[in-house]
Amino acid sequence: MRVIFGCYVIVAVGLTAVQMLVAYRAASQRLQDDVAALQRTFSPGIEDAMWRYNAEVLRGILAGMHEIPAVVGVEVRDEAGQRVQAIGTFADDAGKIWHVGRNDEVQPASRSFGTPFNRTFPVVHTDENGRLYPIGSWTVHSDDSIAIEQVKNTLYVILVNSAIKSVMLWFIFYLVIRTMVGRPLGQIRDYLARIDADTLAAAPPLTIEAGGRNELHALAGALNTMRDRLRRSFEENAALMRDLREMNATLQDRIAERTRDLEALAHTDLLTGLFNRRKLDDALAEAAERAQAGEGPLSLIIGDVDNFKSVNDRHGHKVGDQVLVAFAGLLRDAVRPSDILGRWGGEEFMLLCPGTDLAAATAVAERLRLRAEATALPEVGPRTCSFGVATLAPGESTDGLVARADAALYRCKRNGRNRVEASSGPHAVAPERAA
Repeated sequence: MRVIFGCYVIVAVGLTAVQMLVAYRAASQRLQDDVAALQRTFSPGIEDAMWRYNAEVLRGILAGMHEIPAVVGVEVRDEAGQRVQAIGTFADDAGKIWHVGRNDEVQPASRSFGTPFNRTFPVVHTDENGRLYPIGSWTVHSDDSIAIEQVKNTLYVILVNSAIKSVMLWFIFYLVIRTMVGRPLGQIRDYLARIDADTLAAAPPLTIEAGGRNELHALAGALNTMRDRLRRSFEENAALMRDLREMNATLQDRIAERTRDLEALAHTDLLTGLFNRRKLDDALAEAAERAQAGEGPLSLIIGDVDNFKSVNDRHGHKVGDQVLVAFAGLLRDAVRPSDILGRWGGEEFMLLCPGTDLAAATAVAERLRLRAEATALPEVGPRTCSFGVATLAPGESTDGLVARADAALYRCKRNGRNRVEASSGPHAVAPERAA
């Protein structure tokens, strides 16, 4: 019996070690994938904040990233390799461990027991002409100890489960081998053969038909006790399964809600709360496809605040951001339910008008212009704005449509600002930009 039990312990220890290794590697790979996936979510916001030197937005992005369980620390460097901002725990160029708090306080930190790793992503700005400008990089720091923490409970369950199985198997072996004698053992065999998960609750107690009091009677009593415990265990397991199903449903709802939040963040401009350029590109392509399929005209409006550069020069970028937010709110309150509004880039905003011809779109733009002219913006008071309008021609690409609306906008600038200009056909070329 000792040999059998010893062999079982060796096998159980080996299988337990394999289970623990598989669980750890799976958690470590998920951690690596989570860190790599951060690039798609946060690179656009970091690039926009660095290009516009918006330290407050950049700090907010890094603080949000630091809340993610897979992230130990985040740092942003400029194109010269100098650190611009950081939060969390990471190693400097000399290998020393530091912790940077939310208030930018820097303190020495101790190294964790896990293996640190990081992923560095380039920050490249693409201007309106498609030119690329490398402006720095950002690095996510993580640690394998996070993976260990994630699977810790699983490892505990594996260890406890293996220990319980080992003890129970030894106990069963001991009873079976010691009590393997004739008819009483047959009675036990027959009794055990008659009961199962369905009949356990109604099964009568086991009675050994043998004289005296020996190990067989003790075994019968143990089996009867086990029957009662199993019955209670089945009842408890049924209740536990109900609770697990309810918890799983709640978890799925939370995952779905978090996924929706992340998708909304990926399509939202962080400053104004409108759709960002990525979402506008997708919406424009979809609307253009429907329009080319004969589902109605598609018009596009591009507008901005006149002389916006002077706002930044005179009042600073913070006031400039407030003006853009107020201007975005003004447009949002004035557009129709069927229109799609977003921030195209910088101080420019784009409005997609499905099912709207050039004349109707021009009227929409004029209404927006009048409303903006009559509305006081923060710090700077009423400001005029200009709008360029174009309608998709048969066979025209979305790039051509945007170029014509852009050209119409800058005819507004050239002709005195505070006006609406419409592109009459797919032949206009965007002139040199004006403020």
